[in-house]
Formats: sequence, structure tokens, C-alpha cells
Amino acid sequence: MQGYEIKFNIYADSEEEAAVARNAIVGFINEHATQGRAVTGRKIAEALGRWKDNPLVRNKIIQYLS
Repeated sequence: MQGYEIKFNIYADSEEEAAVARNAIVGFINEHATQGRAVTGRKIAEALGRWKDNPLVRNKIIQYLS
């Protein structure tokens, strides 16, 4: 398995805010990697596709983003 760079847009008020978000995502992936867990493309795609299937998770995410 190898790492691949992905590039996408995110809503932000500034380049700095977007950089903070990027660093948080990279930090999340790296933290799991140092603990022996791989955040793979398949796993993250599956998790993002399933967030709405759990009412508790869905409601917390929607509440946080609102």
C-alpha cells in the first residue's frame, strides 16, 4: 500500500483557514498511522458514505455544522 495525494476544495473564509483544515485532516491520518491503524481511501469513503445511517452520528454532525 502506498500514499497518494488527493486535492479537493473546501469552503473557508481564507487560505489560512483552509490550511488549518488540511493540517487537521493530515494530523488525523498521521495519528491513526502512528497507532497502527491505516486510514485508507476505501475506509474513509465507506465511513463518509455511512455517517447518515446512524441517527445519533447524523444528528451530531448536522448540529455541529449548522
